[in-house]
Parts: sequence; structure tokens; C-alpha cells
Amino acid sequence: MEFIRKNISYLVVLFGLGALLYSFNIHNNLFWDDVDWILNNPSVHAFNWANIKYIFTHDALAGVGLASNYYRPFLFLTFLGNYVISDSSPVLYHVVSNLIHIGNGILIFYLLSRWLSNKRIAFLVALIFIIHPLQTEAVSYISGRGDSLSIFFILIGIISFLWFRTRSNYLGAYIISGLAMVLGILSRETAILFPAYLGVGLIAFEFKDNFITRFKKSLFQVSPFIAISAIYWVLRITVLNFQNTLNFYQQGNLYSEHLPYRIYTFLHALLVYLKLAIAPWGLHMERDVPVSTSLFDGLSWLGGLLIILALGWLVYSYRRSDKRRFNIWFFGLGIFFLNLGPTSGILPINARMYEHWLYFSLFGLFVIVVWYLEALIGYLEKNHIKLKPVIFILITGYCVFLSFQTIKRNIIWGDTEAFYLNILKYESNNVRVLNNLANWYSSKGDTEGAINMYQKAIAQDPTQAAPYYNLANMAKDNGDLAQAEMLYKEAIKVNPKFHYAYQNLASLYVTQRRYKEALVVVEELQKIRPSSQLLEVIAQLKRILNTP
Repeated sequence: MEFIRKNISYLVVLFGLGALLYSFNIHNNLFWDDVDWILNNPSVHAFNWANIKYIFTHDALAGVGLASNYYRPFLFLTFLGNYVISDSSPVLYHVVSNLIHIGNGILIFYLLSRWLSNKRIAFLVALIFIIHPLQTEAVSYISGRGDSLSIFFILIGIISFLWFRTRSNYLGAYIISGLAMVLGILSRETAILFPAYLGVGLIAFEFKDNFITRFKKSLFQVSPFIAISAIYWVLRITVLNFQNTLNFYQQGNLYSEHLPYRIYTFLHALLVYLKLAIAPWGLHMERDVPVSTSLFDGLSWLGGLLIILALGWLVYSYRRSDKRRFNIWFFGLGIFFLNLGPTSGILPINARMYEHWLYFSLFGLFVIVVWYLEALIGYLEKNHIKLKPVIFILITGYCVFLSFQTIKRNIIWGDTEAFYLNILKYESNNVRVLNNLANWYSSKGDTEGAINMYQKAIAQDPTQAAPYYNLANMAKDNGDLAQAEMLYKEAIKVNPKFHYAYQNLASLYVTQRRYKEALVVVEELQKIRPSSQLLEVIAQLKRILNTP
């Protein structure tokens, strides 16, 4: 309470500005993954024991009959709470996500106020964290709530540990922080890094010995949390391994099968991340970074050089006994790269870059940037150089720019057609976006626009089943059953596990009284997605055909 009383003006600005900027998303509809994760997912539509048990024992897409590598039960509990209170009305969903994000900014302000004893740095870092437009992908997109929610619990865990540790109550520290860590992991898997985040903070700001001693002390204090991470890791690759461990690529490719290529590609992506962090324009989802097969492909070498220079500067600061500068760089780089670590390509998860992967990395980066800004202001004041107003105007202008971009992104998240067209402006060959835009046109009755987009998607990648399937549905609705049959078969040909096509093809055969062909299709579907309901359908079809 004393912290709130002493910093009420800072907190009002952080909360007020965050609430203002994100008020522009309040009425944005749920879409994209929100459809499967929330709108069509019966496990989040009623608060009862059966649904809670289902959420904690199944992956993210099980509720809609699909398989996923994501296991985020606490995140889905928040969806359940939203749905029970407001059904599919989007307002409460956005209010919750917005408040979590603003809360993270306030927690960052609290942490930095403790660690740096400089309210100006703490405030500006927290402010940029809240208003930066890169954050909209994790905030305005309801399915992206896992990023902000997991970081919320990480920050609560760190703050709780420090509070209890100050009072020498280590039992309380480990119980409360351990619970926060578990809730973070159950919100998004990357919270498994909690002990690393805490360890970086302890090394940089809590201990005053030489680095090796600080490292040993920190390692000892975070060891119980490392044990929690180890237990979760074992569970994740065994009983919680719902599909193709840890969201790796299901089929090998140039990127997934060569670790050096993944590292080179990350070095290229690193430059894009840094550009977006400092100058965030041209923002869009579904970014693609070309696979680098050599350190000298594109600018991969420059990303590697920047890492070497940053580490060299860190070592130089340590050897010069500049503890303040070393601590800032160690903490900033630690947070930045720890957050990006799981998506760096060391483990080949099935994407190479997303803007929301920078959600917490921005914190680490701007700790360094703002610390140098404060040092510059201090230098000007000390030497009576009257440029402080100029610096203030530049910072204010930059924050206005970030705020404008955030409002712009929040608005575009609410316009489905504009959102998809914005992505296609930069990623014209993205099959998923072409297919989604076609689905949206179809839902609005724009048959010509939908067919055009589906055909573009097929032309870009003929191996994707969804566009064939969706075109087949349109043909079926228009009465062209022969065309629908051909397209369902094509969807099955390119993806023999695409169960939707089997279902609709079997249904098509039944309506045409082609029961023998329907039986063959349902039996194939039973092989790839066994269920008691399908067995009943098979039995019924056999009775119709009078076969034993």
C-alpha cells in the first residue's frame, strides 16, 4: 500500500494510458483460433466438473475434435470464465486481456523501482512495455492471452519470492512463487523458464559478490523451481505429449533437420525483431523469414556480429569493474534472449517468427535503452548542457508514435477483412491467411471472392487440404455434388488424416444412397480417428446393405 501511495501519479498514468489505448479493441469480435479455442469448444461453455476435468486432461484443440501440441488448462479456465459470464460477447474477453497486460506493466514498474532505485527509468520502461504496438498480438488477440497471462504469473512469482526472501521466510517464498510458476506453465509452456528469469534478477540486482559467487547463490536459491521445470518437462514428453512432442514439425524439412540452418535463420530474425522493437511499422501476423543455409545468407552474419559485440561489451564492463553497467546489460540481455530462447530454432518448433514472441523481450531490451537515456540526461544536467528539453520532446514524440501505432493495430484487429488483407500485403503467399479470408468472404455471402481466395491458396500450395475441403463445401451447397465429391477426395489425397473431408464425403454418399461407398469412407475414418460413434455408423450402414 505504501508503494501505491508514493507512486500514485505514475500508476495512474500507466493504467490510464494503457486502458485508453486498448479501449479501441473492446468490441473486436473473436476470430481465427478463437473460433476453435472458444466459440466452437464445448469444454469452455459451462462451469462444471466434467469440463474442468476435460480441460486439464486434454490438449487445446481436443474440444473441437482435433489434436494439438498445446496444453494450457489455466488459460482455458479463463476462457471458460469469460464464456460463462458473457457467452460470445467480446467485451469481457478484451477487458480481461487488457487488464492482464496493464498489470504486467505495473508489476514491471514495481520491480525496476526496487532494483534500480530510479523511478524515472522504471516508469519509462513500464510505459513503453504497455504502449508498444508489438504487444497487440498478445493482447488484442484473445487466443494470444497465454503470453501475457504466463508473464503475469512469472512477475508475481518473482515479486513474491523477493518479498518473502527479504523477510527470511523461504518456505513462503517457495510455496507462493512455486504456485505462481505452476499457474504460469499451465497458461503457456514457456513459463518453464521462471527459474532462469528469477536467477538473472538475483544475479544482477540482489547479490553484491563477484559474478561466480552470485551465480552459485542464485543457482542454489532457484533450484526448487528448476525441479518443478524438470518435472513438467518429463510430463510434457510423456503423459502430456498429445501430438508430436513439443510442437515440433510433424514432417522433416530443410529447416527442421539442420540445426545450423535454424541458428542462421534465427540470427536473421533477430535483426527483424530489433528493427520492429525500435521502429514498429509494417506490423502483421504470419511473418515469414526465409531459411538461411549459410551464416552469410542475407544479414544472418550481422545478427551474429551483434550478439558477439553485446557479449564482448558485457565482458568488458565486468573486467572494468563497472558493476552498474554490467548488471544492466546482464539483466537486459538475459531477459531478451531467455524470452526468445524457446523460439530461437534450437528446438525446431513449427514456425520461425511471430511478433508476440517479443512480448517479454521488450522489457529486457528497453531496460538497457532507457538506462542509457537516463545516463545521457544525467550527463547533460551535470555539465549544464541545456538539451534536456530536447530529449524530453524526443521521448514524448516517440511515445506518441508508439501509442498511435497501438491504436492503429487495435482498430485493424477489429476489421477482419482489413486484417487479412494487411497480412497479404506483406505475405502474399500465405495459404493459411488466403484460406481464412476466403472463409470470411464465404460467411458474408461473397461466393466469388471466396472461390478466388481458395483457388489462390491452392495455387500457392497444392498440398494443403483445407482449401480443397472448403471449395467442396461450397460446391455441395450450390448443388454441384460431382464437383464436391472430387474436391473432398482431393483433400483426402493431399492429407489422408484430414478427417473433416472423410465426414463430409461420407455424408454426401449417404444423401445419394451410395451406402457401400459411404461405408468404405467411414471405415477409413475409423482407422485414423477411432470412436464409438463411428462404430455405430458402420454397423448401421452394414445393416442397410444387409452385410454380415
